[in-house]
Amino acid sequence: MPPKCPSLVAFRQTLGSTDIDLLSRLDIPRWRRFSANAQVPSRTLFCTVAAVFTVLLVSSMAQSTSSSPPPDKSSERLVYVIPNNRTVEHQKGFAPINMRTKFRLSSEDAFDPYGFVSAGVNAAVEQAADDHPQYGQGAAGFGKRYGADFADEATSEFLGGGVYPALFHQDPRYFRMEHGSVWKRSLYALSRSVWTSDDIGELEFNGSAVLGDYTAAALSNLYYPAADRSYGQTLQRGSILLLEDSAFNLLKEFWPDIHNHLRHNKSKQVASSSAD
Repeated sequence: MPPKCPSLVAFRQTLGSTDIDLLSRLDIPRWRRFSANAQVPSRTLFCTVAAVFTVLLVSSMAQSTSSSPPPDKSSERLVYVIPNNRTVEHQKGFAPINMRTKFRLSSEDAFDPYGFVSAGVNAAVEQAADDHPQYGQGAAGFGKRYGADFADEATSEFLGGGVYPALFHQDPRYFRMEHGSVWKRSLYALSRSVWTSDDIGELEFNGSAVLGDYTAAALSNLYYPAADRSYGQTLQRGSILLLEDSAFNLLKEFWPDIHNHLRHNKSKQVASSSAD
């Protein structure tokens, strides 16, 4: 579970001109009004759009190419910037990790420089949409939103990636399916939020991720405004964190394919230019 909700700006860098035209047609102010009425944080709407475009992009790629060059080191970060420390290629087989490694991986994800930047982007989006109006506006309001966003993600990472996996003897890593149809792999990726492997490689309920997200949501009542501390709002925050885990699992599953596709196209362009 890396830091959540990559901005759409990062996605635009990986999309073609046609996809960018589609993004430009999105009615963002209408989305903000929906967010205010439904009490759904704006960053969650951005995460959902990003996940949908990831699946659609990979689906179109699957129709245009059947092979791609092997991955390189630059694919180790999702969209080139997001930490991807806990993704494992299935073909490498299962090898358990110890408690120390679990805590190290969760700490690397929680305190990666991207996490600090992501919290700032999330806080800016929330302030623009006036999420959590009790925080107010201006620098003070932004600082409060920033602190809350960073604390949400860091707590979720540490609990869901380190503490609970150590207690429940579960593996916090994501194992890519790699092969199969886009929709089959999408369902697999989404299901990994509630299913995972234990320390001996057997499939079981992902109590670590689920409890990590909902415990982080409960702890957030220590610093969220009093108006946002109800039982229902706490469950909503935990569910949003779990939804964001699912969106990031889609990225973990498909980003190597997207990255390799971009490399393949670039190689063909270079070869064509050299031939000319």
